[in-house]
Amino acid sequence: MEVKEYSLEMRGMPRRDLLEYFVSIGGKLDERGTLIGPNWMVDLSDTWLCQIGSIQVPATRVTFKVTEKDWTGILKAFRLRFLSAGG
Repeated sequence: MEVKEYSLEMRGMPRRDLLEYFVSIGGKLDERGTLIGPNWMVDLSDTWLCQIGSIQVPATRVTFKVTEKDWTGILKAFRLRFLSAGG
């Protein structure tokens, strides 16, 4: 199976929360800082501040390397975990 790369920009949550999530689902950090799981690999960028109007929020790019067949399930679980309501 061919491994594809997918990227998401996550705003408004600390990078450490993303790191903790991937470790909790079985990810291990390698020497380059890549999280390696049972059927996925993830790279987290450094956090930067993103300007939204007059507010600055933290943003982190999450880059997944996963087969297309596994992508839907991984994305669904990830989105559900980080679902938040604005207000």
